[in-house]
Amino acid sequence: MQDIDFLPAQYRQQRAQRRMKPWRVIVVALFLMLGGAAAWGQHRAKQAAEAELDAVMTQYDQVVLENNQLASLQTTLKTVGARAELYTYLRHPWPRTQLLAALLAPMPEDITLKQIQITLQRSTAPRHVARETTAEKKQREEQAEKLPPAARDLQRLREQFAETTTQISISGTTGGGVALHRYLGELAESPLFRKVELQSSEILETRQGGEMQFEALVEVEPGHGE
Repeated sequence: MQDIDFLPAQYRQQRAQRRMKPWRVIVVALFLMLGGAAAWGQHRAKQAAEAELDAVMTQYDQVVLENNQLASLQTTLKTVGARAELYTYLRHPWPRTQLLAALLAPMPEDITLKQIQITLQRSTAPRHVARETTAEKKQREEQAEKLPPAARDLQRLREQFAETTTQISISGTTGGGVALHRYLGELAESPLFRKVELQSSEILETRQGGEMQFEALVEVEPGHGE
C-alpha cells in the first residue's frame, strides 16, 4: 500500500531544514572548538619556543662573556709571560757577584789573584746567517709589531747579544804549578763556565823563593734565555 503525502513541497522543505538545523549548530560548534584548540596549541607552542629561545640566548650571552674573559686572560698571560722572559734575560750575563763567587770558592790558599776582568766579547766562531729577502724582512717586522713591548725588547736584545760571550781574565801568583792546575780544573767543572784556559805562566824569583805568575781565561756559559 503506498503512502500518499498531501502536504505541500514547501512545508516539507521547511520541516527538513528544521531537522538539519541542530546538526549544523553542532558541526559549527565542533569546528569552532577545533579551531580554538588549534589556536591554543599554536599559542602554547609559540610560548615554549620563545622560552627555549630566551634560554638559548642567555646561554649564548654567557658563552660570549666567558670567551671574552678567556681572550682577555690569554692576552694578559701573554703580556706577563713576555715580561717574565725579559726580566729573566736581563740577568744575562750572569750577575757579577755570582761569577766572582764561582771563581773564589775553589781557590786554594797558596794562590793569590791580582786582577779579575770581566768583558763581553764577540764570538769568533763562524755563524751562518741566511740571507733575508725584502718580503721576508717586511713580514718579520710586521710580526714583531704585533708582539707585546716586552717581547719586542727581548727579541732586540737577543739579536744584539747573539754573537757575544762573557769572558773573565784572571791573573795572579801561586807557589806551585800543581795547585794552579787543580784550581783551573775545578773551575772547568763549574756549571757557570764553559771553558778554562791557562794563557801564560812564568817563574819569578823573589826573596821568599820561586813564585809562579800566571794568566788564565775563563769563558762563561750563556746566561738565562740564551
